[in-house]
Amino acid sequence: MASINNNVAQHYRITYEAYSKFANGINRCGTISEVIEDLRLHLKYLLNFHAIRMLLQQEDKFLFLSIFRNDISCRSVQQESVLRYEQQLLKDGVPIKTPVIPKEILRKDFPAENLQNPELWAWSFQKNERKVLVSLVADEQMPFAYGDVEILKMVTDCLEAKFQEIYLKNQLAEKNASLGDAYKTIKEQNGRIREIVENQKEIIEERTREIVQKNEKLLHISALNAHNVKEPLSRIQGIIQLLEVFDDKACREELFPKLVTSVEEMDVVLKEVIEMASQELVKLKAEKI
Repeated sequence: MASINNNVAQHYRITYEAYSKFANGINRCGTISEVIEDLRLHLKYLLNFHAIRMLLQQEDKFLFLSIFRNDISCRSVQQESVLRYEQQLLKDGVPIKTPVIPKEILRKDFPAENLQNPELWAWSFQKNERKVLVSLVADEQMPFAYGDVEILKMVTDCLEAKFQEIYLKNQLAEKNASLGDAYKTIKEQNGRIREIVENQKEIIEERTREIVQKNEKLLHISALNAHNVKEPLSRIQGIIQLLEVFDDKACREELFPKLVTSVEEMDVVLKEVIEMASQELVKLKAEKI
């Protein structure tokens, strides 16, 4: 009896040491590939199995972990990849123990006929409002017993926590990258806006300078024309006033020739004014085009 107790104690001690190494290794992992490597090193010392299939719920998808001896893979799958018995597990949570082994669990190069009295064990574990489905295939060569369920549950909890940690870190990294891209885009757009504003400022300043120059030209033309028109106009006004004083002979001989000369001079000045104004209008239209 003491020998049996000693053997049981030794078994639990070995199992505890193996689990400690496994859990410590998982805690140090930062990526899925590192988790897979730790599983490859330590899981065989904790459980007897031919295959383990694990589905961890992540929002509307599942993280699928497939273990067939040392062949381990992990990927994200959709709801349709869940097998029929797993769908039933999700629905009612009742554990399964059956000799019927779905072909999807085993590798194609290892058919179910190679197993000796195989059994499929399956559970639905609840973890932080997320469900974890675990399936294990064992047989007489790789026996699995009810006493091993507790260690499987510990392994599942450890993996679920680590996968959730990695998942959240990846989500955070993606969001940070997205925010970084958005910030970069905003920065680029702000740079383009500044360029446009600076360009508009230069255009406005240039247009303002052009308007000032044109106004100066127009003022110069206006002043010049006013001076040139004023002189013959003043003479004409003076002659008109003298018409009331001079007699007809004096008007015909003295005033009318001067009036004609002044009118002709004013006509020349007005033509010059019209020509200069027309040239400026033509320049303005050309510049707008």
